[in-house]
Parts: sequence; structure tokens; C-alpha cells
Amino acid sequence: MVRKVVRKNWVSAMAVLFAIVATIILLRNIALWGIEFVLDFMINNELTNEKFVLAMYGISIILFLYSKRVSND
Repeated sequence: MVRKVVRKNWVSAMAVLFAIVATIILLRNIALWGIEFVLDFMINNELTNEKFVLAMYGISIILFLYSKRVSND
């Protein structure tokens, strides 16, 4: 009997981790400040946690797409 070796894909795990942490930060800020302030913080010119959340979601998407490309090779 031949067993198929399954490679663990750590890149997709990092993508999920980034998405979970970004969601936690976003929900915390919504609970503390309210949705109106969070949306205002996302579109103002200052560097805030909300902009880091958007960057973390972007990094998560890039890592996930990269992990799918690596696992197909």
C-alpha cells in the first residue's frame, strides 16, 4: 500500500492567522469606538489601526493566493 504524502502548507496558515488577527482588531475597535468612528478613521489621512487592518487583509489575500500557487507546483 502506497501512502500519499501530504505537505503542510505553512503559507496558507499564515494567511489565516493574518485574517483572524485583523478581524479581532477590527471588532475590538468597533466595540470601543463604534462603526462611524472606525469608518472615519479608515478614510482620514492619519496612520491608524484601521489602516493596518486593511493592510493585514491585503497581506492575507496575497499569502493565500501565493500558497495556492506554491501547492500546485
